[in-house]
Amino acid sequence: MCWRLTAALLLAACSTVSRQPGARVVLLGERNRYSFDVGETGWDTFTVPGNLALFQVSNGTLEGAVVGDRGYIWSLNNVYHRNIAVEATVRQTRGSVGNGFGLLCRADAAGNGYYFVISSAGQFAILKAVPGVDDPTPLVAWQSHPAIRQGFEPNTLSIICVDDYLALYANGQFLAETRDSDFDAGALGVVLGATGQTAWVQFDDIRVNDATITGPR
Repeated sequence: MCWRLTAALLLAACSTVSRQPGARVVLLGERNRYSFDVGETGWDTFTVPGNLALFQVSNGTLEGAVVGDRGYIWSLNNVYHRNIAVEATVRQTRGSVGNGFGLLCRADAAGNGYYFVISSAGQFAILKAVPGVDDPTPLVAWQSHPAIRQGFEPNTLSIICVDDYLALYANGQFLAETRDSDFDAGALGVVLGATGQTAWVQFDDIRVNDATITGPR
């Protein structure tokens, strides 16, 4: 585990207009399901020296914490995948409003891959982290959406990583899509970053399906 800088965590307040996705996702079968209720999950757990960050299984969830203004941290499931659709429940439980957290697909141990993140202030982005660049690059810039529940309310996130097609949903509503071909395989992860106070976020009920898409490619 290492840090990703997060200058972009001071989020913009612009709004976005909801639209329909340009591709239809077809689920091919469940690959994994993680509920974190009992036993070893296979996800990374650790504590950074000085209590700067941690991931642990606690109270039936995968729980992460990171001090403010230090960057993104992540935990990976260490399962190799290519084309998947993922659904998860995410909830910030402590810290300042406006922290970023979500899911990471096609990731490596250094945190390179695609970040699908929301904030507890009701915003979202799709980012890409690449080797040799500290701050993730926006593929879809931070923006607001009314579908995202704010504060310490739980949100259900769904992401699509199929071929070069990337899409993000929150609470059943489409948020955004983009195309990028830099990463075609990797692990699934959860990710969070904090501004101001230390942020605590719980991740639960993670479902992973193999997937394909129909329509424009």
